[in-house]
Amino acid sequence: MKNQKALKIVNIILVVLLIWIMITVVIRDMIDRAVFDKIHPLGGFLFIICVSLHVVLNFGWIENTYFKKK
Repeated sequence: MKNQKALKIVNIILVVLLIWIMITVVIRDMIDRAVFDKIHPLGGFLFIICVSLHVVLNFGWIENTYFKKK
């Protein structure tokens, strides 16, 4: 059950980061280039970390679904 609670939190963070990345791309011409160069890669880096954590938390499901023993 602890995994499920952590996964719910990670999923929410993933959605927020995805929106962050999309918004920064849409407004990149409206903000200073130096600001964009800091916030967009930061969002991408955090997104990659959260995706990795998401995979780790779901590894049991991945293993059962794709690596079944026959």
